[in-house]
Amino acid sequence: MEMKIVILPGLDGTGVLSCKIRESLSANYKVETISYPPNLSHYNELLDWLYALLPSEDFIIVAESFSGPLAAMIAAKHPKFLKGVVFVATFAQRPRNLPASFAYILQVVPIKSSYLAQMVQPILMGKWSNRDFTSTFKQALNKVPASTLSKRLAEVLKVDVISQLTEISVPTLYLQAKHDRLVPQRMSAPFNRTSATFCTIEGPHFLLQANAGETATKISEFIGSLN
Repeated sequence: MEMKIVILPGLDGTGVLSCKIRESLSANYKVETISYPPNLSHYNELLDWLYALLPSEDFIIVAESFSGPLAAMIAAKHPKFLKGVVFVATFAQRPRNLPASFAYILQVVPIKSSYLAQMVQPILMGKWSNRDFTSTFKQALNKVPASTLSKRLAEVLKVDVISQLTEISVPTLYLQAKHDRLVPQRMSAPFNRTSATFCTIEGPHFLLQANAGETATKISEFIGSLN
């Protein structure tokens, strides 16, 4: 089956951090990494913007972290050419019990500082931290206003797309990071409402960056199962 892969990025929305998984998949598939407009932050407005850009050929969505709820919203609308969804280290409801006001801390914290980028590596990447990722991570942050990151985090802290999951009719795959320090393992449970296959992969929350090889293999196997 000729298949296109559409990658939806994490909170930064730039697609900059998707370079390794894109390289791993592009040898066998057409791969498009979506970059969200930096002025868009709410799920509903991102849904409207993205839905108009969906391919007019068979495709699957690979949705990372922040974009998981967005992928669920898209799939629930039954796009004509959508054949499946891969959810990666993501959630259908807010993954942490933090007040929504917590998101606004990002407006006053110097998030684009080199010090902060290095400081959060143990949480984001764990033992997979390296200078290349730190540099790429800083590049991604520099492309997005702090206010946009703050608003997107606020969306995460109030999201609930459980009802949309029940509307998904295409096959789904949930890839869980074994050492995820941001999204608890229990967040995968709501995806049982879809026809999901579940797979745990060695790696941190930034699974597509730390273990692109194995995630690409699982995505390829999923595509093969759609034939």
